[in-house]
Amino acid sequence: MLHYDKDKLLEIGTKNEQVEIDCLRKFIHIPTCYYKKHDLKPIITQLTKEFKQRGYKVQTFSTAGAPVVVADLDLGMKKTLLFYNHYDVQPEEPLSEWKSPPYDLSLRNRRLYGRGVLDNKGPLVANFFGVQNALEAGYEVKCNVRFVIEGEEEAGSIHLEEFCRTHPNLLESDGCVWEWANAVPNQRSKVYAGVKGDAYFELREKGLCKDAHSGDAPIVTNPAWRLVWALSSLKNDKEEILIHGFYDDVVPPSKEELELFANYPPEQIEEYRRLYRTKEFLRGREGVEFWKELVLGPTCSICGLSAGWEGLGSKTVIGKEAMAKVDFRLVPNQKAQKIQKLLRRHLDKHGFSDVEMKLFEGYGPSRTAIDHPFVQLLANLAKDFSGQEPILIPSNQGSGPAYLFGTHTPWAICDIFDPETNIHAPNESMRLKDFRHMTAFIAAVAIELGRN
Repeated sequence: MLHYDKDKLLEIGTKNEQVEIDCLRKFIHIPTCYYKKHDLKPIITQLTKEFKQRGYKVQTFSTAGAPVVVADLDLGMKKTLLFYNHYDVQPEEPLSEWKSPPYDLSLRNRRLYGRGVLDNKGPLVANFFGVQNALEAGYEVKCNVRFVIEGEEEAGSIHLEEFCRTHPNLLESDGCVWEWANAVPNQRSKVYAGVKGDAYFELREKGLCKDAHSGDAPIVTNPAWRLVWALSSLKNDKEEILIHGFYDDVVPPSKEELELFANYPPEQIEEYRRLYRTKEFLRGREGVEFWKELVLGPTCSICGLSAGWEGLGSKTVIGKEAMAKVDFRLVPNQKAQKIQKLLRRHLDKHGFSDVEMKLFEGYGPSRTAIDHPFVQLLANLAKDFSGQEPILIPSNQGSGPAYLFGTHTPWAICDIFDPETNIHAPNESMRLKDFRHMTAFIAAVAIELGRN
């Protein structure tokens, strides 16, 4: 039995919607890209103001990088609902592709546009307005509420571990909404109970002291070729990763997980076809094989590659260095630090000890049991809001710092498919109806958690 009226929650959300959008506009207007060294004081000030005026106790914790904001609403309850969000955003480039300024919130064709509108300032605003709307609607929220908001997620949460290690008590809860949770009418939701880990490397090969004339190719080392040969040793054309020991710690899919994949409706794969406008996926993967690799398989990807002349026209040079960005998505029980050692050993063994290697970020994988009461709560609410059974997925194919939280709290994401969000790209956006339902959905989570 559910203890709320979703029409009432949507009604009060509509009443408060312009105030909510205005709040989001203030957040979007503040540039917060960590790698660009934006001044983060304005966003900390704005966050503190918004939470305090809603009765939260706000603490700001310094780290060696971006501050972590913790906001507590103590309602005197035994249970606690936790929200993990981040206030940093991806770089806005290329600017020429934006149809409106990235740091000005725009509303066009019933969509909200701006850098961070979905990832993750919009959901952050929907989360605390959702709690506020539940209380304003007269519902008794039977759980305390806490927000942990960091500022380095897009940079690999470099210093979040420092905060989590020092303040583990602030991570304890009966359920954590990881970034966002949402469901809309007549659209099947996905409830993710995990994320993969990630080990992100920069590989660099250096040649001579300066660029060389390409006619001197017979007598000088070409860093680009050296790096290409090194990269080609990592994976074969069957998508098998060739680093010795890479798969040793991988937990194979369980019988239950394979049965879960077998029951996923075909239209879920069709969403990916529409997203990438393709008829065929890598190695023809379909059905259980599609989901097994996407959800449970580790990966090795070249994310960037640079060498020599990359401008217009021709310039016959052998560049003095070459660089590649490579990431490995990790699954239980792989660890980024072990992958770092294995990669170094592999390169050395194959004659590439001259290739320099730097680990930029390392996440561990994290999972909440798919049958955990909090995961089931989000699934039940998603069914109520959408009118359709949600898809329960053991892990998202993406990554995040959930491994720092997973030993302290169950957590999950509830997501919907929208191919036009342009997350991490120019013209990042969210449907206005999704913003409205996300706020109401969070209100329902706050109402129901303490009653389960």
